[in-house]
Amino acid sequence: MAPTFPPIYLLKWNLEHDPKELHRLEEEIDVVFDIKEAKLVLGKVKLKRRAALELRKLGLDTEEVVTTESEPDTDTDHNHHEEQIASQIVPSAPGNPPAQRLAISPRSTLRPSDETIKVLDLAWYTGSLNAGKLLPIEDYLVYEGRIKSKILPVKPKQTLLPAQVEPRRQISTVSPTQRHFRTGPRKFGGNSVHSSSQPARLLHKTTSEDEAYAALPPIPKYLHSPYSCQRPTPLHCPNEDFLSELRIIKQARNLKGDEVGVRAYSVAVAAIASYPYSLTSALELSRLPGCGSKISKLWQDWKTLGHVEEADEARSDPDLQVLDLFWKIHGVGEASARDFFSKGWRSLDDIVEQGWDRISRDQQIGVKYYDEFLQRIPREEVEKIASVILDYANHIRDGFRMVICGGYRRGKPDSGDVDVVLSHPNENATHRFLVELLESLERDEYITHRLIVSMKNSDRGQNPLNWKGSMPRSRGGFDSLDHAFLVWQEPTWPSKDEDLKGNPDARNPNVHRRVDIIISPWKTAGCAVLGWSGGTMFERDLRHYCKQQLGFKFDSTGVRRQDNGEWVDLEKGDGDLLVKERRVFSGLGLEWRDPTERCTD
Repeated sequence: MAPTFPPIYLLKWNLEHDPKELHRLEEEIDVVFDIKEAKLVLGKVKLKRRAALELRKLGLDTEEVVTTESEPDTDTDHNHHEEQIASQIVPSAPGNPPAQRLAISPRSTLRPSDETIKVLDLAWYTGSLNAGKLLPIEDYLVYEGRIKSKILPVKPKQTLLPAQVEPRRQISTVSPTQRHFRTGPRKFGGNSVHSSSQPARLLHKTTSEDEAYAALPPIPKYLHSPYSCQRPTPLHCPNEDFLSELRIIKQARNLKGDEVGVRAYSVAVAAIASYPYSLTSALELSRLPGCGSKISKLWQDWKTLGHVEEADEARSDPDLQVLDLFWKIHGVGEASARDFFSKGWRSLDDIVEQGWDRISRDQQIGVKYYDEFLQRIPREEVEKIASVILDYANHIRDGFRMVICGGYRRGKPDSGDVDVVLSHPNENATHRFLVELLESLERDEYITHRLIVSMKNSDRGQNPLNWKGSMPRSRGGFDSLDHAFLVWQEPTWPSKDEDLKGNPDARNPNVHRRVDIIISPWKTAGCAVLGWSGGTMFERDLRHYCKQQLGFKFDSTGVRRQDNGEWVDLEKGDGDLLVKERRVFSGLGLEWRDPTERCTD
């Protein structure tokens, strides 16, 4: 049986350079994003000084706890340690599989006192998985600190920047900061991520409030659920204008590294996006999940003034403009964007001239095709690219089925990239098939660059991920299916023959596109389609629902029990990929939601 871990906070130090690895660990460990909820802190940290600094960044000022006596590392002590942990396990809800869960209580702790906090090497987690039990923490303890005082994160000093970002010399004659900040497909938030010195004002309660409350439209039953995977979320909602302001503020928190703020705004945005009525009052808004006094106050300001001050600050903050510029580079997440900024870079030219050898190959490609990757892909072009891939697949091996996923399937008029899931009823057909498919597409010049290619699923014989007893727990997530993240370019254009006749090196004028090809074995293809079709919050809440309500772990490779790691087959029977996806919904006890109802942020 796999060990049951206490709530864990994961430090970003030494993981920020690899956003995919960071995301994988966060999903696998199922971390908490508020350090106050954590019983242990893990990280790739070796030095006490670094551990204390990372805690201070999170608002915890500590002093090292120095012990005068070493504690014996005996089996008896270890058993007592596990008994302490076991005492915090609570039974599963009635009718659920017997997955072990830890009660999350502000006063329950693995620490000797609520005034200390322990930072362990990440190896403690992997070692415990390999051993099938929680290992003693003494051998992995990097730092134990006593909390002196809780401090608020200090807002970085504003860096004085030129009024405009210097035009790029090598890549474009117009600054992408100016071009895409106002008109780019993704808006960002502002410098209001720092906590306000004034607490959010509570709404004034009038004597007629009860009557006003009774006159409000009823809250739909589905909005009583905390999980957005149980709600319909359309592409557009009646409160879209207000949501656009909240999204700007949320992105500001994201760029500044405020994970708690991002989570809070994500919950509020998801609830409002599912509400089917136009909001008429802050009182009406306050009934929705995650919409407390802060969100209600922002709505009141928006309704009264026609805008939200925090969002206005974001639009005019030069630091955030630069962070947003970097964040939009393919291969650069919010952590890497802040890292670039800390190096003194303020434009794409700075990256090219000062840091080209210090960024990854993916990021170099992202800079090279920055403007092209930001161009949206019309639905017609998405369908054309997908059709080419399916034709080539069936030319190699007949019988492949495909679903175009991502924003296209959710009904967006255009997409940032193209996501396709391929599968075949004959399981042997998908084994190592991706290699042949890529070689074929490359020969005909559709693929210009391979960004990431993984054959993990074929390497393990296409078996669903599982773990049992003391066996190491396999790494889950979307990236464990065979997949290729590519740069794509249509190889033909109307004047190609004439252009090549005049110049054999004539440049292909077609826009470079981002294309992701995912290969799934048939027995879990419904999970793959589901895992690649929903918006971010839908997919996140789907995983939380499965874990908290069913004792399952869900990802695009399949469904497994948490208590023993065994694969749960929810897709038995005849039918195509869409039928298999519906079976997954049914097997998880969820009402079917059309992809156009999964449009969360």
